[in-house]
Amino acid sequence: MRLPHHEVLTSVVAVVLIAIIVGSGVAFSFSSLSSSVTSTSSTPAAGSSSEVPFSGSDAPSSIAYGPFAAGATTAPTASEALAPPSTGLIVPLFTENSSARLSEVNEIIQAKLAYPVVPIVVVLNPDGGPGSSYDPGIATEVRNMQSAGITVVGYVPTGWGEDSISSIESAMLVYLNWYGVSGIYLDQMPNWNYNSPSGTWYYSGPDGEFIPAYFAALSQYGKSIGMTDVMANSGADVPTDFIGSVNTIGTFENSYLPSLSLSAGWTSIAGLGGWHASYSKSNFMFFSYAVPSLDPSYLLAVSDYVGYLYITNGTGTQPYNALSPYFDQMVSLLASKIPVTIQSATMNGISTSGGLWVTVTQPDGSSSSGYTPSTFDVSSGPAVTVSADSYGSFVFDHWSDGSTSPVIEVTPTQAITLVAFYR
Repeated sequence: MRLPHHEVLTSVVAVVLIAIIVGSGVAFSFSSLSSSVTSTSSTPAAGSSSEVPFSGSDAPSSIAYGPFAAGATTAPTASEALAPPSTGLIVPLFTENSSARLSEVNEIIQAKLAYPVVPIVVVLNPDGGPGSSYDPGIATEVRNMQSAGITVVGYVPTGWGEDSISSIESAMLVYLNWYGVSGIYLDQMPNWNYNSPSGTWYYSGPDGEFIPAYFAALSQYGKSIGMTDVMANSGADVPTDFIGSVNTIGTFENSYLPSLSLSAGWTSIAGLGGWHASYSKSNFMFFSYAVPSLDPSYLLAVSDYVGYLYITNGTGTQPYNALSPYFDQMVSLLASKIPVTIQSATMNGISTSGGLWVTVTQPDGSSSSGYTPSTFDVSSGPAVTVSADSYGSFVFDHWSDGSTSPVIEVTPTQAITLVAFYR
């Protein structure tokens, strides 16, 4: 697949030193994994973003700053029903051969029809963007996927926030007019807040471009032309200012699986310091390639932290040129999960002003934690352990089912919502 030409750093040593100093890793974007490119200009290559976020200073008052939407977890009243989000799969449809791609499309459709409860997003990428000409075969495939309930979004690279907004909007409009996609997938989202006027990366601001506002503008345009889903991939953890600039952000993309430990730094699915736990998991997604086999227990556990994921055994510069061999298994596993939602409230039934820490432990000993309200996906049948912590002036009193112990067991056979009451 031919992709746009990207520029690389002239000072590789400087980037390496930064990476060593801050303990970062290397994240790949979809585009950098699909072609090898060289140039002699002053901006980094697509595969060179640091894993460590640089938040910079506050945005100037003249421009918008994030978080751009209510992505943070805010507790509803105890009487409100919290719609439990289901974790789904996001599939890079990057296969070049048309017959092979059609076979993959049919497999994706069959999986969706078999397990309609699992959300599936397909990233359409004809040629590093919409391509130079309309393809009726692709149009038919998109319509068939949409008829099955699959969301199709079009791939557009952003040049790490340096391509003009007008050029990206043009590509978005082409995708809509040619293929009727439901949304857009913006690749190469930087994981720093500002680009300087001179193009220097990791600039602390405030005179340069505020990058979260750049993506928020693209998101707003997408919504204005009828696109319901605007997603972006950084491949690395981003500053909190990016939350809400798009619907979902890819914060991890590597040749291994992200750690389930919230304290694992940039290798954690919850980012540096585990700050993601304060936000709805629908804000986040990840991609892992070169994974030789699928661990079902890991898939069930990691789905508590992200809205979408994709795991494949693909390797090399094009790990997404074939559908993951685990695709059907991942869909089946995610379909077997039951949401357990935990909320918190005071004794008079008013939701707590801040989230309280809760944990769900599954029979195999794996556990997931988060601030209320949180939704955890567990396997149907076996009893799971649910625990609620007290904090400061909030002392646990009882559960909505009458149990007075902060640690209880529940047997999930259907969606469960529990409220922890605090005195």
